[in-house]
Amino acid sequence: MKKILGAIFILMTIISCNSTSEKEKELLEKENELLQRELELTNKEQNSESKEIELTKPKEIKEKKEPTQNDIIKETVVKTTGYTFDNFHISANRVGIFSKGMTINDVYNSIPKKQIKKTVGYGEFADDTYDDYEIYDSNMKKILVLTPKQNGNTNSKINRISVLDSRFRTTEKIGLNSTFGDLKQYYATDKISPDMEHIVLDVNHINAWFSIKKSELDEGWWNGNGIDKTKIPDNAKFDGITIWWK
Repeated sequence: MKKILGAIFILMTIISCNSTSEKEKELLEKENELLQRELELTNKEQNSESKEIELTKPKEIKEKKEPTQNDIIKETVVKTTGYTFDNFHISANRVGIFSKGMTINDVYNSIPKKQIKKTVGYGEFADDTYDDYEIYDSNMKKILVLTPKQNGNTNSKINRISVLDSRFRTTEKIGLNSTFGDLKQYYATDKISPDMEHIVLDVNHINAWFSIKKSELDEGWWNGNGIDKTKIPDNAKFDGITIWWK
């Protein structure tokens, strides 16, 4: 009997040990499964973050890209919008698009207001002031100055036009930087007068004054009675042209 009971005890011990071993094995397998799942989730999160980084990179590059030629052209077009002058002809009764008899109001109706700037012009004396209207091209380069007969009256007619751009020329191609030699081929000089720093040649044929700096004249240009034309070199250039409308 004792031998039988001993055998039963041993058998039960073996079964218990095997049962414990199998439970531990199951627990280990479950732990491995959990670890595997966590590893898979971690990998997915890392892959997702890397994709987000790849997607955001092109946006950053797009924001920092250099302007294209088309962008530069568009920006230039915006900056240069306005009235574009294409008439630069000087005659007795017209300078470009402006003609004798026009008022300052007519000028404002001819080109955009932003291309006109009213300033104060000064004569030889301190109290001698004028309303000057500076005219700018579409690139905001000053090209003309218009002066009416009356101050403070935009209905007043243009009295004079000062030419500041060498594109303005007569039919004979006389303009700023043309020479005395060029002028005398086509026009008679009706009168020559001295100014502060210039001599002024009056050409009635086109109602114009042409100015030359005294520094360009030969010595002895003033003979006591007036200006000696022979002392004006043919290569002396005009640095100012004024059209007068009375």
